[in-house]
Amino acid sequence: MYADRYANRHGLNPGGVAFALGAGGVLLFGLSLTAPHFVRDIVPTITATNIPLDPPPPPKPEPKPVPQIQHAAQPLKPPPESIDLTKPVLPGVPSGPIATHVDPPPLQPFAGGTGDVGTIVKPPAPVITIPKLDSRYLGGFQPTYPSDERLAGREGRVVVRVLIGTDGRVKQVEQVSAASPAFFEATRKRALEKWRFTPGTRDGVAIEAWQTMAVRFVLDEE
Repeated sequence: MYADRYANRHGLNPGGVAFALGAGGVLLFGLSLTAPHFVRDIVPTITATNIPLDPPPPPKPEPKPVPQIQHAAQPLKPPPESIDLTKPVLPGVPSGPIATHVDPPPLQPFAGGTGDVGTIVKPPAPVITIPKLDSRYLGGFQPTYPSDERLAGREGRVVVRVLIGTDGRVKQVEQVSAASPAFFEATRKRALEKWRFTPGTRDGVAIEAWQTMAVRFVLDEE
């Protein structure tokens, strides 16, 4: 009894199955009618249009060939014939060689001189005098004997070149030879301080001039 009740509860009802199949068929049929309109509203319409492309650039013109100019060959001119100098070039001119040598003009006499005509008179040579010791200062010519040389008993000789100015005073002293440096120093000092000369002259005008002088140091003369 209990078994039949539970068996009937879990079994399939044929009426329910038929009803379910019918409802499902109606639903599928309704979806089939409305589906094209639903899809058409969602998906937008795509329209294809042709876009014209840019025209290709025109082809580059080919360079025109440069016409070559052909120069006509110029005929070579024959060399000029040699001219014979012994024949007349112009009508009426006697034939003969052409003179190529011209004698120089004669020398003119020198107008500024008093000598013979055609000679040049040279100016006279200048008159030069050398410096000389002034006799008024001969007492101060001899240098002072160096004390070291005198104590050692040495004697000696000094030769110097002195430059004498236009006032007769010594401006510069140069050593030519000396027995010792002490003898030369004593001579140089005395020449710059005490020596006086009559200056040298050129055509009567005082000039600077060099003069060579010699000095002796002797113990017996002290």
